[in-house]
Amino acid sequence: MIEDATVTILGSCSGTEPMPGRHHTSFTIEYRGKLYWFDAGECCSYTAYLNGIDLPATEAIFISHTHMDHIGGLPNLLWTLSKLSKVSQDSLRRLEDRNIQVFIPDLEVWDGIVKLLAGTEGGFRNPFKLHAKCYGDGVIYNESGISVFALHNKHLGDAKPYKSFSFRVEIGTKSLVYSGDVRNIEDCEPLLDDCDILLMETGHHKVEDVCDWLMKSGKRIDRLIFVHHGRAILDDPDRELRKAKKIIGEKVAIADDGMVINL
Repeated sequence: MIEDATVTILGSCSGTEPMPGRHHTSFTIEYRGKLYWFDAGECCSYTAYLNGIDLPATEAIFISHTHMDHIGGLPNLLWTLSKLSKVSQDSLRRLEDRNIQVFIPDLEVWDGIVKLLAGTEGGFRNPFKLHAKCYGDGVIYNESGISVFALHNKHLGDAKPYKSFSFRVEIGTKSLVYSGDVRNIEDCEPLLDDCDILLMETGHHKVEDVCDWLMKSGKRIDRLIFVHHGRAILDDPDRELRKAKKIIGEKVAIADDGMVINL
């Protein structure tokens, strides 16, 4: 029997100025005692830690693209892991000799993060190791019962190698698709077959356009949850939810920071 995985929304906002109660985009998946991060917007480690998420259980971090609202919290996340290993003997024991994989589509940006962290106390020496990997289309992770499939999208244009991606996560018979930021709603269509949860961004798209497209596509989506909110949702989430429900029914929700979803 496959245990449930727990998805926690740490940041539900697009790349706006600071918004009350909302931070930039990030969510985690907890499964079989291991923790996986998807994007790392501002304050993601702070929010996770204060919500009781087990940060020393971090196995891998997946970055959809390197815009600030998706990676602004990544240096602090890594610094927080380092700090936990120094203030907690249990964290130190669990992080010792660990290999944390960071999947990021632009290694030049990663090099900048490494240089930034090297300037912190102690030169950012840690008991764990970080392994950054540039990735492309296909299965980029398949360990411990969880697999992650990446598919490029056109958010950053047509130039190759692509540097913006959507993800499909499979755990047993369950699946979650995260759109990332997409130029076109249909960019992530190939990932949507038999999808249990779609986390769909609205920073660049109207909720009614997303819902209309999904209805016309014939894709089976059990739950549609809007994330990476743009101005319409930030201004009036109740109005936007009513619009969506009128088209697609009760299976739609608008994510808030701290929202927990069982997969």
